[in-house]
Amino acid sequence: MIDLEAVLRSLQGRTFYRNATINNITNVEVRENEVEDKNGDATFILISENNETERYDWWKDEVFIEELDIKGADYSQLKTFFKDHKPSVDTAIGKIVGLEVVKNELIGSVVFGTDKDSQVIKQKYDDGILTDVSIGYRINEIVSTEKKDEPNHVLVTDYTIVELSAVWKGADAGAVKIKTDNTTKATEKRFSYDLYEKKLKIKGKR
Repeated sequence: MIDLEAVLRSLQGRTFYRNATINNITNVEVRENEVEDKNGDATFILISENNETERYDWWKDEVFIEELDIKGADYSQLKTFFKDHKPSVDTAIGKIVGLEVVKNELIGSVVFGTDKDSQVIKQKYDDGILTDVSIGYRINEIVSTEKKDEPNHVLVTDYTIVELSAVWKGADAGAVKIKTDNTTKATEKRFSYDLYEKKLKIKGKR
């Protein structure tokens, strides 16, 4: 039998990313008539209301459901927009402004850099070639729930968001650029492979 608490204790101190690798269409979520923030070049949903994603731990051979509680998000360190979860001077392509929680979702705008690389990425979002974004975050506390014959559920109740990246596809299907000219649809429940390595404080178990 898999020791769930041992798996969960291994999470602390690592930065996680919501990159997607396997996609299964299971639901449709529609957002209409959203307005882009005037302080940025584009506005994004960073964490959607329905952000559950399947996680897989190779060491423990276990799938579980991870959900981020918007009330536990610390985004005070979130300042810069990067490419592909590779934070560096060369991959910084914009600054993040106007962060706020609206209807249980974290919303923010990006002011893209004026250099060529940043403008290339901006144009890809403008053209609809790219739509998704993905946060990098450190987990501080969780609440775990075991269910018979179902994947265990891990609710992340305290976490620090350390960066936001432009990605080809994120694990949170609702973390996308908000459009003003048509409806934004999140049509996929996404699966994220990950490897948990270090320790985590477990707030409680129910």
